[in-house]
Amino acid sequence: MKRLIIAAALAAAALAAAFAQAAGSDPATQKAREETAVVFDLGRAFGYLNAMEKYAKSAALSRDQLTRLYEIMVEIRGTKRLEPSRAKVLLATIEDKILTSAQLMAVDKLAAGKESEKAANQAAGAGTGAGSSGGAGSLASYVAGGDFNPVLDATKTMGQDFNAFFEYVRRKLGK
Repeated sequence: MKRLIIAAALAAAALAAAFAQAAGSDPATQKAREETAVVFDLGRAFGYLNAMEKYAKSAALSRDQLTRLYEIMVEIRGTKRLEPSRAKVLLATIEDKILTSAQLMAVDKLAAGKESEKAANQAAGAGTGAGSSGGAGSLASYVAGGDFNPVLDATKTMGQDFNAFFEYVRRKLGK
């Protein structure tokens, strides 16, 4: 009986993996995933900035930096379809004109730590599956020309981190 249950579980896992792979192999979805990678990078950057403010006090953001980041976040919050070209400009502005080199290094350290954690989780089988960071539903909307702003998706960690950082900055600036 145990062998039957184990065999059924393995078959279900294999079927789920095959379905996830098939869903991710659609050329339009793959192209959209590549095009929108910068949008997801921008969204994750706010999570790293939030963590930096909490844990890397030596790299704390100045009031001027917070003001400039707040302006970018207000723009993002008002955007129904965040195009990759605009996300690229916003990310470059943050990296090249707002953050100092020490702050960029702190953000890079946080990002590298997150990637290591993600890789360890996937190696241990604790990953959330194919497309977990790509937002399959939002990619379908992007491909169809509809709304696309995964940065604001409060059901995902990226959206929660963005909202937490937005609220932190808003309070810090007294807005």
